[in-house]
Amino acid sequence: MSAVALGASIIIPILPVYATQLGATGYQLGLIFSAFALARSILVPAVGHLADTHGRRVFMLTGLMIYSIIAVAFSLANSVNQLILCRFIQGAGAAMVIPIARAYTGDMASPGQEGRAMGHFNMAFFGGLACGPWIGGYIKDFFGMDIAFYCMSGFALLGFLLSWFSLPRLGACFNAEQNERKIPYLAMIRKPSISAMFIFRFGSIIGLGMNWTFLPLYGHTKIGLSGGNIGILVSLTVLMATLFQPIFGRMADRVSRVWMNFNGGFWASTCLLGVPFCTGFWQLFFLNLLIGTAIGLYMPPLMAMAVDIGRKYDIMNRLMSLLEMAFSSGMVVGPIMAGLVAEAFGLRTIFWVGGIIGIVTSIGSLIIFLRMERIAEGGSSIF
Repeated sequence: MSAVALGASIIIPILPVYATQLGATGYQLGLIFSAFALARSILVPAVGHLADTHGRRVFMLTGLMIYSIIAVAFSLANSVNQLILCRFIQGAGAAMVIPIARAYTGDMASPGQEGRAMGHFNMAFFGGLACGPWIGGYIKDFFGMDIAFYCMSGFALLGFLLSWFSLPRLGACFNAEQNERKIPYLAMIRKPSISAMFIFRFGSIIGLGMNWTFLPLYGHTKIGLSGGNIGILVSLTVLMATLFQPIFGRMADRVSRVWMNFNGGFWASTCLLGVPFCTGFWQLFFLNLLIGTAIGLYMPPLMAMAVDIGRKYDIMNRLMSLLEMAFSSGMVVGPIMAGLVAEAFGLRTIFWVGGIIGIVTSIGSLIIFLRMERIAEGGSSIF
């Protein structure tokens, strides 16, 4: 996962600039980023279902190959519409990789150590994401944008080769009777525990998606930062989340996962409110450091709760796919909303809107979780 995340994140600091050079408006810039998430939202449920019957390995390998091929197509794009199409196809590849990888990890986690297992997975994933923007920013400054896209393709191909030779064959298939007992997605999302996780995942990523999408443009146009500095800022958020994954993962096995999840989401969203007040690199550096730490705080407990439920009710593939759909839906809504807000009210307003949405959904999910805990104390199921 480190190689895949590294390759995918290389283009984060350069794609907004590349798109604006092709004439993209704020709304079109939002569409470019949302196309990636839209493809994931559409395909993730189907991938989760098919992985139950046909095995996970084939989907993960196919997704990695799509990543590698489409990266080259980015360098050949000469219009905004072509960029949107490339991002959509790239999102289709992501739908086959990320939730499947999380499901593999959840199956391999020892009982009582779900937080630690997901913490190590997130460390590998976020480690690649952390290094990518920093590398991409400097590649763009010294070698040009095309080389960054070729590097993205190379890292995805490396991930494909590593997966081909080492990917375990867990959960390859289930018999027909087991498939008939699988809980439908609509029934799953009606369950309080899953709806709380879905709401949190959806709302928190709207704000963070706005930040990842428009921070490079904000830093470039409002503050005059270089591609390297922008890459550092984007990398810093993910780097801090990466460094704290093992620590917070172990903590999630010992303390309240509900409160860890809430505090991380609440403070990450609150920090977004301060971005428009920043006038220099170091101010943005400090805020993104805090945001990354908060992400590191909420990811292990959120995924550990999902592993608990997925294992207990035999819905690991589908639950991980559903949470990935929540993430992707937020990334569809966030950038498009941010583009409209930017055109109507300016770049600074984007971060206020995203922060408020994240705060509200964090509080809403906490209320559901606390109500579930009271029900559980009375002896009823919280699922």
